[in-house]
Amino acid sequence: MSPSTTIARSIRETLARNPRVHAWQVRTVRRSGTQTYLVQVETEAERRVDNEVHEVVVFVKNGDLLGRASATLGAEHPNEIARRLDETVFMAGLGGDAPWSLPKAEAWPHVEVHDPALAGNRAQSTARSLAETWRSVVHERAAVRPSSMELFCGEEAITLENSAGLVASTSATRVSLLTLLLASGDHAAERESWEERRRAKDLDVRAIANQVAEEALDLTHAVRPPSGQYPVVIDARELTALLTPIQANASAESLYQKSSRFEPGKPLPIESNGGEPFTLISNAVAPFGLTSYAFDVNGVAGRRIEIVKDGVLAQPWATKQFADYLKTSATGGFGNWELPPGKTPLEDLLKSGERVLLVRNFSWLTPEAGRGNFGSEIRLGYLYEKGVRKPIKGGTVSGNVFKALGTARYSKEAVFRGDYLGPAAVRFEGLTVAGA
Repeated sequence: MSPSTTIARSIRETLARNPRVHAWQVRTVRRSGTQTYLVQVETEAERRVDNEVHEVVVFVKNGDLLGRASATLGAEHPNEIARRLDETVFMAGLGGDAPWSLPKAEAWPHVEVHDPALAGNRAQSTARSLAETWRSVVHERAAVRPSSMELFCGEEAITLENSAGLVASTSATRVSLLTLLLASGDHAAERESWEERRRAKDLDVRAIANQVAEEALDLTHAVRPPSGQYPVVIDARELTALLTPIQANASAESLYQKSSRFEPGKPLPIESNGGEPFTLISNAVAPFGLTSYAFDVNGVAGRRIEIVKDGVLAQPWATKQFADYLKTSATGGFGNWELPPGKTPLEDLLKSGERVLLVRNFSWLTPEAGRGNFGSEIRLGYLYEKGVRKPIKGGTVSGNVFKALGTARYSKEAVFRGDYLGPAAVRFEGLTVAGA
């Protein structure tokens, strides 16, 4: 019997002996893979990583409430496991929420999230191949200097069990790449990139490194944008952050807590002003999506759900707890973001008008969940004005998510960015730019 099986059995038996425990869930996650660190282009470290944790959630009846507490256990001694679980049961008994039930076993979909090139002994050779590609690109870019690179290739195996009789297992892979390049010019600049995918071939290391190099050089002579209200095109990499108020308000949790501005079957508070209708899909079964799953953290089967259809809340996304509260179907945790592409080529979105700002990255985009107001510094952008393209850094873009969506025009080109499938960029009219 493996140590993992022994620890999981010890956890189950300890919980079963405690009369205060009403229900429980144990999620065992084993991660393995290769971590590679480069300083400039030299290997600083390459190491094998192999660890396992047991995420335990305990439920205790506390009057009319159901208390909950969690603990993360490793390879502890059985006596230490018993002590930690006793503490968790005690904490669960201190408060609680309205009762809800854990999912039972069901038929889970087959979701493609595992790449053999990132699993087992192949992870190391894949990592070395990707690192060598990265080296070759930065060697070719004489105008930039490599600072560092971090790469992780590996897999995780997940087993979920609960007191309702659910037992489920799955495995997934992931490759993560951090690139940091330096450039000299009018002023020194650095540019970093963080990219993740489930499949090695979906991570185009050559394209990533070349883009980081180009952007680092652009930043050496970037200027602040002109102030005013004019069209802003936001790159796909920032769209999920921009749309977090939609995600938050469309959840069963916010509807139950009456903090949502949305109502099922009714239009979102978007004032149409020449924009295309907004549609949002939570896709938990997209092949090799970073947030794809056969079952979520509680055991709800993954699925593709149309949450917003042409500006109307079609269905909230609902975890098992809040689906029980609202007496609706559990859809599982929010999956990958999916937005339908538009009808206009990106080139036309950038050229239409006397002045258009393309924002590639914000410093930190965190719109208000309720009202949707936002304002963030531009980390990197490009100003298109009178046929000239200028790199931009500094200044801010501000506006309101709901008002901006009323003017949105989506690019015809679509991209896949790990947890996002949709238009490469979206144009918004009349956002406020504060710059020079």
